Amino acid sequence: MDTIAFPLVTDTELALPLYVDIIGHWGNQETIDRMNGFPHYQWLQVASGEGELIIGEKSYSVKNGQGFCLFPGVPHRYYATREPWDVHFVSFGGSLCEPLFQQAGITESGVYATADGEVLISHMRSIYAMSQSDRPFLGLECSKLLYAMLLDLMKVVRVSSHSAHQSLSRLHPVIQYIEAHAGSLITIEDLAGTINVTPQYLCLLFKKAMRMRPMEYVNRERISRSKQLMFRESTLKMQEIAKLSGFDSASYFSSVFKRLEGVGPEQFKKMHGMR
Repeated sequence: MDTIAFPLVTDTELALPLYVDIIGHWGNQETIDRMNGFPHYQWLQVASGEGELIIGEKSYSVKNGQGFCLFPGVPHRYYATREPWDVHFVSFGGSLCEPLFQQAGITESGVYATADGEVLISHMRSIYAMSQSDRPFLGLECSKLLYAMLLDLMKVVRVSSHSAHQSLSRLHPVIQYIEAHAGSLITIEDLAGTINVTPQYLCLLFKKAMRMRPMEYVNRERISRSKQLMFRESTLKMQEIAKLSGFDSASYFSSVFKRLEGVGPEQFKKMHGMR
């Protein structure tokens, strides 16, 4: 069944980092020809059939399980080549659109393979259902659902063999190792060995997935543990907390803590009412 909704967009919604402009579904997508592009971002997910997307001089086939993204102001045309071309779509705006697309490796209009297109279709169905409900502040509610969908793009969109999602999956054993051994000595060689790669390649994976180096992640895990110890073991001295958290000296612990938290550990305790 064809569906389309235009959630109310007021100045309140326009001030949000994300807002939904149009949400809907066509059982058989009609030909769309926009010589001047469209004013908002769009994501369209194909549920069945096949179509053709034309952007500039490039032509793309769009099949079941694929999605296509259209950036604002980009001239485009798309039409069915094998009917019915079943397409779910959402149009949206806001300052977070581009950063969230970049997180998923999407930097331009085009066609993208999805590991699980049903996840995105489910999100769009939820947004449409919300737009038809009688809940107050529908624009805000739709914004929250859109945010969840765009976060899931990072999990399901297959951009390349070096995508952030694939790097995250590859790093899972390393993260588990860090969590299990954060309180003791950890070397970059230890971490690289958990997935049989070189330290240099491990750094590349971390930069791709986490935007930081492996040992910086280790320090963040240790600082997180130190805060838990401050809360649970109020009688411990900072030297003891530093050692239990995996730091070889209290001064280095204090230096890392202040760099990451903006305040020293003692001041952090006072700020949060810890004795």
